[in-house]
Amino acid sequence: MEDVNQAKQYLQQHSDRTGINLYDHLTELLAQVLEKRPRNPADVFENISSQVKRDRFNLESIQSPLGYKKKPEPNPSLGQVNKLMTVFQSVKRSEDGNDDAAGQVPDILELSGLFEWAGVSFGKEETFLLALSIHQLVQETGLQSARFWGKLSARQGAYYVVEAEGAPPVEDDPEKVASDKAAVEPAKPPPMNVPEFEGFPDIKKPVDMSLPKEEGTGVNKYTYFVCTSIGEAWARLPDLLPEHVTAARAIRKYLTGNLSTPIVSYPLFPGTEAHFLRAQIARITAATVVCPLGYYTFDPESADEEHPETNTAIIVNTEYEVLPNDALLSLENWVHQIPHVLPQGRTTWVNPVKPRGEGEDEDADREEGEGGDDDDVSGDATGGGSEREVEPETGPTLLTSITEDADFAGHPAWSVRACSRLQPSKFSPVHLRSNRWPGAHAVYYNGKFACVYVGDGLKDLGGEPMPMPALPPLQVEFKDEPLVELVDPSVKDEKAFEEMLKEKEDDAQPDEEDGDEEPAD
Repeated sequence: MEDVNQAKQYLQQHSDRTGINLYDHLTELLAQVLEKRPRNPADVFENISSQVKRDRFNLESIQSPLGYKKKPEPNPSLGQVNKLMTVFQSVKRSEDGNDDAAGQVPDILELSGLFEWAGVSFGKEETFLLALSIHQLVQETGLQSARFWGKLSARQGAYYVVEAEGAPPVEDDPEKVASDKAAVEPAKPPPMNVPEFEGFPDIKKPVDMSLPKEEGTGVNKYTYFVCTSIGEAWARLPDLLPEHVTAARAIRKYLTGNLSTPIVSYPLFPGTEAHFLRAQIARITAATVVCPLGYYTFDPESADEEHPETNTAIIVNTEYEVLPNDALLSLENWVHQIPHVLPQGRTTWVNPVKPRGEGEDEDADREEGEGGDDDDVSGDATGGGSEREVEPETGPTLLTSITEDADFAGHPAWSVRACSRLQPSKFSPVHLRSNRWPGAHAVYYNGKFACVYVGDGLKDLGGEPMPMPALPPLQVEFKDEPLVELVDPSVKDEKAFEEMLKEKEDDAQPDEEDGDEEPAD
C-alpha cells in the first residue's frame, strides 16, 4: 500500500515549467477516452492527450499553464492621476515664494469654509486641486485676476467655471462667423436677370437688425473659462452677442457637457452649447452676484449724474464701514454689483433703428413707406419708412437693493438666514439664497463675503409652464373669385401707344436743350 501511495505522490508532482501534474493529466485523459470512446483508442491516444493540454491553454486565465499573461488594461483612474500630476508640476513659485505677479486669485480654501456654512462643499481634496488648477490657468494665460464662479451640472459630467479679467483679446474668425450666420439664416434665392424686369424698382431687402457686441464692457466685461474635469485644459468661452441672450431667454435646455453640441430648439438658437452656456452665465451673474450695501460706490470720474442708469463703473468704497453679521439678515443691506441685462441682450441700450442717411430723400422714404397703417417700428427698420422714435429699454440701475427684485409665484426672489441656530446671530455667518435661480448663494461673515453658483443653469418658473412663442402666421389663401381674362391689345393699339410715347419724348427734348443753353447766357 505504501508503494501505491508513493507512486501516487510521484505522479502528483507539479511541473516547474507548466504547473500541471501527470496524475491529473492522465485522469482527465482517461475521462475523455471513456466519454468519446474512439474506435482505435491506442492510435488516437497521443492526439487526445495534446487536445487536453491545448484546452488548458487559456489566455483569459492568469494562472493557466503554458498561457501568456495578457497585458493588463490601463486603469481609467490612472489617466486622471496623470492629469493631476500636470497640475502639481505646472504651478511654479518665484524664488522668494510669492506669486503675486501671476495675478490676483482669492483664497479658495478660505472661501470654501464660508461655502460650507451655506451647504455648498466640494470636499477638501477637490477644492485644493481646483485652487491649483486656477493658479495654473492664471500663470499660463497671464490673467490679471480670476475667481471661481461656480459649477454647472450637465448630463455628462459638469462644468467648472472661472471668471477672469485681463484675458488677451481674441479676434473673431470672419470665416467662422460667416459660416455660423449662414447656418442660422435661410438661404437667399439667386438674383433674377430678366430683361423684361429692367427699370423696375428693386425688392425691399430687410435691414440687418443685429445689435453691436459690447466690447470689454457689459456682458463681456469678464472672460469665462470652463473645464469638465480638474486637470484638463481650460476652454475659453466666446464673447456674448445680444442675440444669444434673447434666444437663451426663450428656451430651456439642459447642458450636455460638450461645448460643440448644436442647440436644437425653437426658437432657433444661433450657436452651439458654448454660446448657450455663456449666455446662461451672463444671466445668472447679472441676477445673483450681490454685495453688502456701501461696499462699492460709483467711480466719480465716469459717473453721469443726469443719466444714472448708464453708470456701470464701480470701485471699492474707501469709507466703507464693515456691517455686523446680524445687519446682513435684512435684504435691504444687499445690492446688485453687476449691471442688469436689458431685454435686447445688452446692459446699455442702443437704438435698433438706423438713422436716415444724409443723402436720402424724404419723398423716396414716403414712397417706400406706403402700405397703410400697418407699418410699425420693425417695418420702418426693415422697409425704410419714415424714422420713428423708439422708446429706450430701461432696467434697475447698478447697486440697486435686491428688495426691488420682482417676486414670482407668490414667493420672494431671495431668502436669507443665519447659518447657526445655536449661537447669537451677530456671531453667525449669513447665508443669502436666490429663489429665482436655484443654486445661487452668497455668504457673509465679519466683513468677508463671496458668491457662488452650483446648479443646472435653469431659471425657476414658479411651477408655471415655459411659455412657447407663437408660430409665424400662415399665408393668406387665394380668394375663390371668378377670374376675368383681359383682352390682349391689338397690333394697331400697340403701334398707337408707341407713337404716343415717341411724341412725348420729342416734346420734352427741346425743353432739355433750352435748359442746357441757359447757363451760357
